[in-house]
Amino acid sequence: MSSDGISEVATRSARVRSEHRLLLEGFKSFEKKLVDLVSGLGCGGNSMSVVFEHFTDSDGDPIAHSEGYLYFSGNQLMVISKNEPQSQGETQWQQHDLEAVGPEWQRRLSDQKVLDSLVADILKNLDDEYESTAKINKYLSQFLTVEKAEIDSDLDEFFGDNPSLLDSWMKARNSILSDPEESITRSCSHVETVLKGCLRALGASEYETLSIEKLMRKTLNVLKANSIIDSATAEMLQGAVSMSKAIGETRNFKSSSHGKNHGYTPPKPDLAQLVNHLAGVISVFVMKQTQMNQVDPKAK
Repeated sequence: MSSDGISEVATRSARVRSEHRLLLEGFKSFEKKLVDLVSGLGCGGNSMSVVFEHFTDSDGDPIAHSEGYLYFSGNQLMVISKNEPQSQGETQWQQHDLEAVGPEWQRRLSDQKVLDSLVADILKNLDDEYESTAKINKYLSQFLTVEKAEIDSDLDEFFGDNPSLLDSWMKARNSILSDPEESITRSCSHVETVLKGCLRALGASEYETLSIEKLMRKTLNVLKANSIIDSATAEMLQGAVSMSKAIGETRNFKSSSHGKNHGYTPPKPDLAQLVNHLAGVISVFVMKQTQMNQVDPKAK
């Protein structure tokens, strides 16, 4: 055999190996995409079955075949296969890693119809998971609704004496499910309005341009200076300052008040409800303390 022939074998072998590698890499990329999309959801799927090999007797007549399908567990893409008819004592279905089945099986499983059938089964299982979970959540939500209604009614009753505050509170609360971004913005504005009103009632000044965190800190300092709260209570209520800061930061990063940055993730109703209730609790506390020692601005 000439050296030219050997050189050509080497060249073509390298070319085939490259294609085999690309085939497996394509499968692994497909697997990674599926994992990224559904990881942690507990949803997988199976593709349609395909025939891998036919076995014949000495006369060329078919006597058996191997078949299998793609199986996605939710975390890994595998191949499930079996031989028909079964050999005596052989396990019916066998599980293989993608790397182990070889290029011939990989080519058959990479057919567009096979991949589409796997995706279709994953979609069906996702729908089933959603429906079964949503049904349970609908039942459980009645208990959350009752608890939330009790919290809201207490806050409504307190804000009821001030129509403008009740209106801002209700607008923030009513948009929790329909527009979480807007709810967070309104909740933060509600706290700012309450704090400024309390500072005005307490005779404070130079607070109009302060951030929500500084408004809360200034309010606590005034309450402490007027002996409405003692030092120990003021120390404990530093948590309210942290809560106010958190509400302000949530407004900046999770609401529509300052536009949206690249990679922005919209807030969910649960977060909007948390911010809304925190805003309500802080507002009620400060208003109650302020009412104990109001200063008439006209008297100054």
